[in-house]
Amino acid sequence: MIDPLLTAVIAVLHYPASPHVRRHGPRGYLDYTSYKPWLRDEFTFRCIYCLVRERWHPDGHEGFGADHFDSQSIHPERRTEYDNLFYACCSCNAARGVISPPIDPAQESLGAHLRIARDGTAEPLTTEGARLIAICHLNRPMLADFRRRLLQLIETLAGSEAPPAKAALKELFAFPDDLPDLAAKRPPEGNKRPDGVAESCFERRQRGELPAVY
Repeated sequence: MIDPLLTAVIAVLHYPASPHVRRHGPRGYLDYTSYKPWLRDEFTFRCIYCLVRERWHPDGHEGFGADHFDSQSIHPERRTEYDNLFYACCSCNAARGVISPPIDPAQESLGAHLRIARDGTAEPLTTEGARLIAICHLNRPMLADFRRRLLQLIETLAGSEAPPAKAALKELFAFPDDLPDLAAKRPPEGNKRPDGVAESCFERRQRGELPAVY
């Protein structure tokens, strides 16, 4: 059986190899920020652009929010449309501004367009990947340095058999403690993908099915 912690270590800072398939579909919120609990679970508590996780951010989920793929200032009709929203850190969201990304993560695999190198920099694999890196400032110095130091830390911890090192590594890859209880949410116009709630992280933890790391 493959060690889930080892799998998480290998996959850290890897962009998805396939397009994102939505599992939630809440509708009817007048304030798009009300979708945030759904987006947190939808995108596994990490920024879809830079891959930084809530667990690694000093402000936790407060450092993240709903990102409009089609800018709300240019496409106001999509302002509260769930399928137009992605989960992003505030830095990537602010860097994007009103520019629509050249890649729709729900239509294309981000992993086919860019990757994170061992030195912490984002490397383009295509012209679209290069544009996404530029638009979201994915090589801003502090972010690239953070990723470099994170990868070094993970490599050091993974190479140690000491119990404190193993515990620290699990902390880095753990789910947030405050998983959103989506079953308790009541979207004004319902949920077009209701089956997704049963597969949410909160429900899986309640059933004892959620792994300790991801």
